[in-house]
Amino acid sequence: MLAIAQAFNPPSDVVRTHLSSSSSSSYRRPPPPPRAPLTTTSSSSSALPARPSVHVQIRALTPPPIAVAHPPPPPPPVVDIHSYPAPDLLRLLASLLTQIAATNDSLSPIPSPTSSQQHAIHPHTNTALWPSLTTASRVALTTPAATLTFHARNVPTISLEAYLLRILKYCPTTNEVFLALLVYFDRMSKLSGDAVGRSFVIDSYNIHRLVIAGVTVASKFFSDVFYTNSRYAKVGGLPLAELNQLELQFLLLNDFRLVISTTEMQR
Repeated sequence: MLAIAQAFNPPSDVVRTHLSSSSSSSYRRPPPPPRAPLTTTSSSSSALPARPSVHVQIRALTPPPIAVAHPPPPPPPVVDIHSYPAPDLLRLLASLLTQIAATNDSLSPIPSPTSSQQHAIHPHTNTALWPSLTTASRVALTTPAATLTFHARNVPTISLEAYLLRILKYCPTTNEVFLALLVYFDRMSKLSGDAVGRSFVIDSYNIHRLVIAGVTVASKFFSDVFYTNSRYAKVGGLPLAELNQLELQFLLLNDFRLVISTTEMQR
C-alpha cells in the first residue's frame, strides 16, 4: 500500500526568518541611477562650439509681367470738307498762313527789286524736272520779276482773316477752293527750289496778293460757277490789270498744274 506523505509544515519562526532575510537581501530594489546635473546656457555655450548664424530671406515671388496686347490707335478722323463751316475753316487757314508769314518775316530780310536782280539764277537743267516744265514756266522761274509781282510796297492794314472772310462774303465759293491755296503755295515753293534752287518765301508783303490770285485761279478750276476778274479785283482791293498779271504769274509758278488728288486734299 502506498503511504500518503503529509505536507511539510516548517515552524513559523523558520518561515518568518527566511522571508525577512530574503526580502531584505534578494528582493530589495536597486537605487535609481544618479541624474546628470542641469547646466546653464553659459556653460553649454562654453562647452560646445557656436554655430554660425544663418540669415534666410524670403522674397515674395512676383509673377512675370503679362504682355497685354493694346489695340492699335484709332485712325485720325476724316474731316468732311463739304460740311465743315466755311467761316471756321477760313479762321484756321488764316491763323496758319499768318504764322507762316510772321516766321518768314523774322528769318529773311525784306526783298527788294534791286537786291533780287543782283543774284544770278542758275536753273537746274540736269534734273528730270526741268525738261517737263513748259517754256513759259521756265522763264517765270528764272526771272525775279515773277515772284516780285506778288510783293507789295507796304503790309496791308487788313488782317488775313478779315481778308478771307471778305472774299467769302462777296465771292462765295466752296471749301475746296480755299484749301487748294495751301497745296498751290506748297507746290510753288517746291517747284522753285527744285528748278532753280531758290525758295519761294511767303511773308506779310505777298500773302494777301497770293490769296486773291489763288482764289481767282482755284474758283475757275474747281467751280462751274465763278465771278469775273473785275469782281475779284474789286473785292481784293486791286486794279484789274494787276490782278490779271497776278493770275498769270500764279499759273506759271505752278506750271499750270492745278489738279489735286483727294488724298492730297485731305492731307
